[in-house]
Amino acid sequence: MIINMKRIIIIFIFFHSIIVLNAQMLKVAAVQLEISEFTYSSYEQFQLEMEKNVQQAMETFQPDLIIFPEYTSVFSAATAYFDIIGNSKSMEEILQKIHGQNRNISSLYDLFFHESVGTEELLTFWGDLAQKYSVTIVGGSYFASDSDNNRLLNRLIVYGPRGNRIYEQDKYFLTEFETDIIGLSPGGTEPQKGIVINGKKIVFTLCRDTFLERWESMYDGADLWIDIKANGEYFCEEQRDLFSRALPERMLDSHVQYGVTVCLTGHFLDLFWEGESSMIKKIGKEVHTFMKSRNPLSNEILYFVID
Repeated sequence: MIINMKRIIIIFIFFHSIIVLNAQMLKVAAVQLEISEFTYSSYEQFQLEMEKNVQQAMETFQPDLIIFPEYTSVFSAATAYFDIIGNSKSMEEILQKIHGQNRNISSLYDLFFHESVGTEELLTFWGDLAQKYSVTIVGGSYFASDSDNNRLLNRLIVYGPRGNRIYEQDKYFLTEFETDIIGLSPGGTEPQKGIVINGKKIVFTLCRDTFLERWESMYDGADLWIDIKANGEYFCEEQRDLFSRALPERMLDSHVQYGVTVCLTGHFLDLFWEGESSMIKKIGKEVHTFMKSRNPLSNEILYFVID
């Protein structure tokens, strides 16, 4: 039997090229999440709704990365009090009812700080989902407590396919709602490392942080820039213009080629969120929108590939 070494070498190179190509490809699912009071009516309900989105993404696309928006895990802090919420119409009304049962809670800051330990324990389910479906998951953000300094922080979390938390990042540039109503504190200003999946460097900003020019030099050279948002305004033309001055403008002056904005939608009592999720790409000196959600009010998953 004569072995055709040339043919074997060609076949080896062909299959090696396929392996390398697959290793360099990054498949992403961005979940534009619609929430309501019912989402947080129980821990089981919250986990069920989140898993439905993960399962849909995996069955549809088999992504390497699934992204949930800012505030996704925030209101699970109110779940323990859902039985006394009843027909409340506002966060203030809920707070009054909670204060009637627990005199140590007299502000939203007290509520989120008091429930932060329980929220941390709940968040391990993101790791369970990541491990179950063998995927990296950005579980949005939640309000994390810094007990040593009596601070609350808006914290982004990422869980890897092994089920462990592989990354977290605190929001720096807070909104008036976060500082004046909730009582959050800003995160640090140190450089953020991001994560690497399939050889692609992925970096993050939380909503308003994206307006700061400081990220341009900090993230220069990354492959994918993710901006998670909870936009508490009606998504009118003014807001659409504001969105264009966030991630698209930052990418113009950096060498990041791909960006994705992932928005929270829906309501929780008198709070509401609207926004248009999108995938953008920088070509030359221009940033183009290649994909966007059909409706700034709905639950929708966007899929795209970075190769």
